[in-house]
Amino acid sequence: MTSEIMMRLFSREQIKIISLVSMTIGMRTLGLFMVLPIFSIYGSIFTNSYILIGLALGAYGITMAIFQTPLGILSDRYGRKKIMAVGIITFIAGNLISAYPVNIYGLIIGRLIEGAGAVSSAGIALVHENVSPTTRNISDAIIGISIGFSFMIGVIIGPLLSIVINYSGIFIIAAIIGGISFIPLIMIKESKKIKEFSSNSGIDKKLMIVSFISFFIYFYMIVFYLYLPYFSLKYVPVSGFYKFLIPAVIIAGIIGLLIARPADKNKTVFFSLVSLVVLLISIPVYFMNPFIKNIYYYYLAVTLFYSGYIISETVFPTLITRLARRDSYGGNLGFYTSMQHAGVFFGAVIAGLLIININRDIPVMVLLIISIIFSIFMLYYVTKFREVYLDTH
Repeated sequence: MTSEIMMRLFSREQIKIISLVSMTIGMRTLGLFMVLPIFSIYGSIFTNSYILIGLALGAYGITMAIFQTPLGILSDRYGRKKIMAVGIITFIAGNLISAYPVNIYGLIIGRLIEGAGAVSSAGIALVHENVSPTTRNISDAIIGISIGFSFMIGVIIGPLLSIVINYSGIFIIAAIIGGISFIPLIMIKESKKIKEFSSNSGIDKKLMIVSFISFFIYFYMIVFYLYLPYFSLKYVPVSGFYKFLIPAVIIAGIIGLLIARPADKNKTVFFSLVSLVVLLISIPVYFMNPFIKNIYYYYLAVTLFYSGYIISETVFPTLITRLARRDSYGGNLGFYTSMQHAGVFFGAVIAGLLIININRDIPVMVLLIISIIFSIFMLYYVTKFREVYLDTH
């Protein structure tokens, strides 16, 4: 299905760029997600402090938040491939440090370095500059699906690998996968127009507000993932998490593809709102699971989250590039992804505090509901729920 859509909407060169960027970002994402299900266990080797474990888990998010914007702006000036290459090298170094830390603080440092290799904004900007403005949602959907499947594969093979090799070995494998991601990056042919730079490029105020929406989405995302083992273990062991994740990701991926084309036809704001509404609905459904304890209800909760999340991953980057000047795509997408990973950091830290008393599910649920409702109001403030039409700016 995906290949048919790509052949119909994109040229051979565009398909090549989308595929190679998806592979580069997807492999890096795979390395990040492989360690997610076992990270708390790995961190407990070095400390009994849940706060420090939460800091170690979320540390990569804060450095990603810090470096996405400057690296995005630098990619506007010096080219996407160079910045992505620097990011991959940093990612590899961080994983190698995390594999053999002296103590929990060494693990935190490794995770900080790992996150400093922020390549997403440069990669998405590279794709957006090489495809038609009317097909950006489709290209984002394809990248989003690659990230979604990287997560699915990562959380499946991570626990399985931990049975065969020690936890440090998973970080080594993540570093190796990072090294392999150089192959598709090298194969990308970067055109000269990608290196255009204007002294006027910067972060637009409205785009800052849209980016803060991404903060709350990713805050919810990391809390979702951290609660996932706690909720799922009532039904299956860690090695059986795929029973929930595979159908949820497939269904959400299909939804993402189905809405991508209508979203490209000047429905970007509409589906941005839809994504927030779906995420809002998913919050009480997900957090009421401990009280309902029904496996099919849990299937619904996980699928609702993934559907809202993948829709947001499909449409919000395009909303950014529709509002931004062409010569500032990297910087604005960088700030957008910075806010995403800031959400990861603060979500992980707060979850690390709350895990001391895991029964505080309801306050977390209320906090998430308020944050998504606030996000809907921010979207209205920026767009008045009116479509942002294509512009040649």
